[in-house]
Amino acid sequence: MSAHQAKAAPRLSRSPLAWQVTLFMGSQSLIAYVVIAWMPTVFTDHGMGKGEAGLVFAFSTLVQMVGSFVVPMLAGRMRRQRLLGVAVSALMACGVAGLLLAPVAGAWLWAALLGVGQGGALGLALTMMVLRSGDAHTAARLSGMAQTGGYLLAAAGPLALGAVHQATGGWTIPLVLLLGVCAGLALLGMGAGRDRRIGDAGGA
Repeated sequence: MSAHQAKAAPRLSRSPLAWQVTLFMGSQSLIAYVVIAWMPTVFTDHGMGKGEAGLVFAFSTLVQMVGSFVVPMLAGRMRRQRLLGVAVSALMACGVAGLLLAPVAGAWLWAALLGVGQGGALGLALTMMVLRSGDAHTAARLSGMAQTGGYLLAAAGPLALGAVHQATGGWTIPLVLLLGVCAGLALLGMGAGRDRRIGDAGGA
């Protein structure tokens, strides 16, 4: 990259759009990490056998392929991805709400909603790193920022919600907090899904 290109490269740390993509990546990863760490425990704590809980979790992991295939394909054909951001957030929110209200009775449905939502959210996050960048160099830099910052944020999720569960003796408050993260993810998807490019006049 030439000196002129380096000078002209947008500063990602000063771009609200770059931070929206980064926080979208981190928030969806946080939800996924929490589900991976604690969903089987939520089931067994409500009376489900460990074997069945393992099967439900495996099913949720398997159906992630549906979201990870369909959502990026749709995103690439749309100028704006705001609706997709809200949709994948809503799928995960419905799954979390199901774990809160009827964890065992609807376990397979909640697992399906969470799986499709997680796969779709990850695929959308990775796709937006490209769609929100004006060139390959910016896309590579945004990918580094979003994945580094996002995964650092996500890593705290299982520990934090596990600590809340231990302090409260139940899953109600941790799952309500996770619903809050889903709501935040929808808002971030609305911002990151705009038809803007980092470095453009309207790409703030």
